[in-house]
Amino acid sequence: MSFCLFSSSVTIIHHISFHTFAHLADILTNSFHGNQVFKDERLSQLDAIPKFETHSAVLTKMYMNQVLRKDDELRKFEESLEPHQNIVKGDGLTIVERAVIEHNMVAVSQLYTSIYFSELGQLLGVAADRAEKVAAKMIMDGSLSGSIDQVDGTLNFEGNESALLGWDEAITSFCVQLSRVTDAVRSE
Repeated sequence: MSFCLFSSSVTIIHHISFHTFAHLADILTNSFHGNQVFKDERLSQLDAIPKFETHSAVLTKMYMNQVLRKDDELRKFEESLEPHQNIVKGDGLTIVERAVIEHNMVAVSQLYTSIYFSELGQLLGVAADRAEKVAAKMIMDGSLSGSIDQVDGTLNFEGNESALLGWDEAITSFCVQLSRVTDAVRSE
């Protein structure tokens, strides 16, 4: 799948599909914390392609660590995905639903030091017990720094600045390598 856009000088941008797949991978793996893809000027060009018109807005919210709401923008984003990207996993969530919940969990951790699971569930759009299960998995995986107080029903966030810096460096490195591959393909 390749898309071409023409500028006023009739220059063909050959690698819009590579860029599209790179940012889709970022979103679907919930690993978008670097700024390489966000700062790429080709990102705004996705708005001109009807199928991908909401992708830059979703990436912007992820880059800004904003909570993603279930709205038309997110619905259009989900509709733009291929069938294999919308499969329901063993936990009953699609890949996108899980990625959005996990992204929102990290975004909430930047706003709160602790939160009741009932409130967290409302923010995430899931039941309180599902919010607790996702939080527990993320804490075990190391993608969220915090602790669960089951007696009080709260999630207590811990400072995770160093973990985010390491994650950011890994994503930046990946994006730089992807850019090199894209440039090599373009030069062929």
